[in-house]
Amino acid sequence: MRLVVLGILFATAAVAAPDITQRRGVQEIVLSVKNLDTATAVYRGVGKFEIKSDGAADPALATFWGLPAGTRIHERVMGVPSTDKGFLRLVKIEGLPQVQIRSSARPFDTGGMFNFNALVKDMPGVFEALRDAGFQGFADPNYYTIFGKDYGGAMLRGHDGIVINLLERVNQSWDDVPPFATMSHIVNATQMVKDYDASVDFFAKKLGWHIRWEAAPIWPADGSNNMALPNSLLISGAVKEKAASFIFAKDADGGSIEVFKFEGVTGKDFADRAHPPNLGVLSYRVHVPKLADYAKLIASRGVMPKIPMTELAMAPYGKVRQMVVVAPSGAWIEFFEQVKAP
Repeated sequence: MRLVVLGILFATAAVAAPDITQRRGVQEIVLSVKNLDTATAVYRGVGKFEIKSDGAADPALATFWGLPAGTRIHERVMGVPSTDKGFLRLVKIEGLPQVQIRSSARPFDTGGMFNFNALVKDMPGVFEALRDAGFQGFADPNYYTIFGKDYGGAMLRGHDGIVINLLERVNQSWDDVPPFATMSHIVNATQMVKDYDASVDFFAKKLGWHIRWEAAPIWPADGSNNMALPNSLLISGAVKEKAASFIFAKDADGGSIEVFKFEGVTGKDFADRAHPPNLGVLSYRVHVPKLADYAKLIASRGVMPKIPMTELAMAPYGKVRQMVVVAPSGAWIEFFEQVKAP
C-alpha cells in the first residue's frame, strides 16, 4: 500500500511484529488525531519514523474505551526504524464529537498529558522543520543545566494541540540510545500536575515505580526558558519548578513518566477532558509482563482500574490483555501485556 500525504509520496514498510513479552515500562504514546495523514506527514517527514502497522482497530477497543458500540477507530503505529519501542500510536476515532484535551493550554495549565519527549542531535534543524510542518514553539530553543549536565530543549505545539518536547544532549554520549536519523524513539511523556506530592506518592509508592530523579532545571541567569514562563518570574523566585521522573523498575527497558509542577502560578485544569474520544496526547501504553500479578499488587495498595482487564487484538503485538488506571492528574495509563508474540 502507498500513501499520498500532503503531496508527498510515502511507502508503508513491511515491519515484523515485535516480541515485547519481557519489556517493562512505557512502550508507546497514544495520540488522538483529527487527520491521520496530516499527523503521519509530521512524524514520517520530520521525525523519519516508519509505519509499523496500519489499519482498523479491533472493534473491542471502542467498547473498552467506553465509546458507543460500532465506533470505528483507525490506528497507525509509527516508530524509529529498527527499533521496537518508543512508538507513537495515531488513532482516528470516527463519528463522535471531540474537543482538544488541552485546548489552547499553556505549559503551567494542569491535567492530562502535556507532551511527549524525543531526543535530537540537531536542535535548530528539527525545530525549524517542525515549524515548517505547522508547529510553533513556546520559546526558541534554550539551553539549561540539570544534574551538572547541559541540555538543549524546545517545546512546540502543533496538530490537535499536541506538544513535542525536543531534548538535545550537549557534549554527552549517545551510546545508550538506539540509532536514529532525526528524532529518537519516544523516551518520556510529561504530566503537568496540580498536586505534586500526591503524584509522586502515586507513582513511587502505589504503583511501585523507581524514581529516576527528582529535581528542577537551572535556567540561565536572565530567566530564559522553554516553558513560556515570564523571565522575571523565574529570576525573582516567584515561580519555582518541581519535577520527578519514574520508570517501571531500575533496570526496566521501557520509557519513563514525568510529573512537573509550577509553584507560584495557577492555570486551568484539563483533567476532565483527558479521555477518549478527545484529541491530543491521549494515554501512556505501559507493557507489564504478568499483568494480572501486577494488578493484584497495586490493588493491595488501593489502586483500582478505571477499566478492568480485557483481552483484545492490538497491532502490531497480536493478542494483549489491557486495563486502564488514571493518575491523579487525570492522565490515562493503559497497562497491557502481550499474551503471545506473533
